Amino acid sequence: MKFHEHIIRASIPELPFQLTREALARGIAGFARHPEHYIEEVSGSRITSSETVGAEPGSVVFGREIRFGALVFEERIELTAAGDYRAHVEADGPRPASDFTMTIEEPEPGSLFVRFTYHEDRPEAPETSLEERQLAQLRRLAYESKDRSILSKILEDLIEEHASGRPA
Repeated sequence: MKFHEHIIRASIPELPFQLTREALARGIAGFARHPEHYIEEVSGSRITSSETVGAEPGSVVFGREIRFGALVFEERIELTAAGDYRAHVEADGPRPASDFTMTIEEPEPGSLFVRFTYHEDRPEAPETSLEERQLAQLRRLAYESKDRSILSKILEDLIEEHASGRPA
């Protein structure tokens, strides 16, 4: 079941360079390999399996462990040739299986957006109580805040690359 989806513009006028799909994809790949650099609450991560060829041409897949204090998630990460990111977490006890994707969209040349999508493997059921609806809305707001932070950090890193003369 799709739990939440939203989109954020990545190519903003304040950038000191023209953002390319390739640079944005490189930033997303950096997040995939080092999430602790992009999410303050992540206490650590490590790659648990070597990169292998993914199902799509040009894609790579690897295992990653991500830690939030004592809470540990084993994830399967896929980076596509188009620069998209997919993370899958298997079900674990009361926690359902879930997927998180970041998809680069370019509706017109030079206009880049990132679509963030969250799926959970649980039956689609309406949030019936006020408390359930409020909790679901708080989760959605937390996801959006985290995603804005990730994208901001990716853009900051690309600005630093550009300023140092490395390709952005």
